[in-house]
Amino acid sequence: MGKIAIITPTVREDGLPLVEKAIKRQTHKDFVWCIVSPFTPTVSIAHTWIKEPTKDKNDVWALNKAYNKVLKCIRCDLNISWQDHTYAKPDTVERFYNHFLSEPKTLVTAVGNKYTNDSFSVMSWKDPREREDQGTYYECYFNDIEANLCSIPYQAIADVGGFDESLDRYYGMDFYSVADRINMLGGYNFKIDQTIKSYSVGHDRFDNWEELNAIHGPYEDKRK
Repeated sequence: MGKIAIITPTVREDGLPLVEKAIKRQTHKDFVWCIVSPFTPTVSIAHTWIKEPTKDKNDVWALNKAYNKVLKCIRCDLNISWQDHTYAKPDTVERFYNHFLSEPKTLVTAVGNKYTNDSFSVMSWKDPREREDQGTYYECYFNDIEANLCSIPYQAIADVGGFDESLDRYYGMDFYSVADRINMLGGYNFKIDQTIKSYSVGHDRFDNWEELNAIHGPYEDKRK
């Protein structure tokens, strides 16, 4: 089993340049970058391409299937979810890994705002999880873990049986579901590190996002 897998799912060619730029600059180099996409990535640095799984009937995407496919193909102690259209500072991987070494049963999430372009000069969305009164590293709720940029020990995902692929019929439920089940399992902690910041370029959501988001209906029914 390796040490660190950085997982970037994307369905858009223009979603990778910002991630590649950040990964090139990381101070900690001992990781494998896994790109899950329906197309062959055109990036200039070492990576592992995993073809996006086929959608089932009525699926809106294959994101949960994609995460599970990565976990089957590449076994690493720590998984960092680093979504497309997102940049982060050079010490990002190092900080996540140091947290893992000292707290191997903790899920850690970054904070980050969204911007109109990659100059990061005009903010289009401010992260509500960023809190001046809490310090830089503190406990949070399971639903504060944001797939945009976070780290999850492999064992935590294995302990709850992976991602729920039935939720690929809905938007916005990948990490909410797995973090919720890890929370219900017990024994794991959830923390925010405000020194780890992501910088994402906003891009359009799919049509009917709210209507097809399971958090307010189908998932809660299933959870009960």
